[in-house]
Amino acid sequence: MSAQEPPSRDATPGSPSSPTTSTAQFPAQPTPPPPSSLSSASPPPPPRSQPGQQPTLTEALTSIKPSDFLTIHQAPCVRPGLLTGIGVGAAVGAIRWIMGLPIPRAANWAVGTGLAAAAGRYEYCQFQRRQEREKVRRVVQVYAEKQAKEKREKEERERREREAREKEEAERRKGWWKFW
Repeated sequence: MSAQEPPSRDATPGSPSSPTTSTAQFPAQPTPPPPSSLSSASPPPPPRSQPGQQPTLTEALTSIKPSDFLTIHQAPCVRPGLLTGIGVGAAVGAIRWIMGLPIPRAANWAVGTGLAAAAGRYEYCQFQRRQEREKVRRVVQVYAEKQAKEKREKEERERREREAREKEEAERRKGWWKFW
């Protein structure tokens, strides 16, 4: 509940709008500023590149908002990449320090290998996600083909049964005796 909103009358304990809700249960989410402050405080939107053209580096950098850094951990594959980078960087930095490097140089090794490990783990995770998407796409395609095949077989079976019934009915109507 922000400072601008009055407490609602129908708030029940434990609901997000209740004043007794703990922050551990519902962590604080960044709220966007009111629309009136957007026009005066934020820079103008970046110019858009023409359709069919690649965006420039300047356009890409101007599209990054400070609030993007608050939610970076929610992007897919970022969390395992950062955790791997922290672990590998700390291990390499500690090993280099134990081997006799001064602390600043060991820290440089830790940061460098941490960034490399984080980038490697992130790319590997993205590769796994692409493979998983491809598998799902193939499973859906095979399933659709199987359903279509079963439908064709069912229609063919029903057609043969219908023809057999019609033939049987025609034989029954034909009569088994003849008037001489």
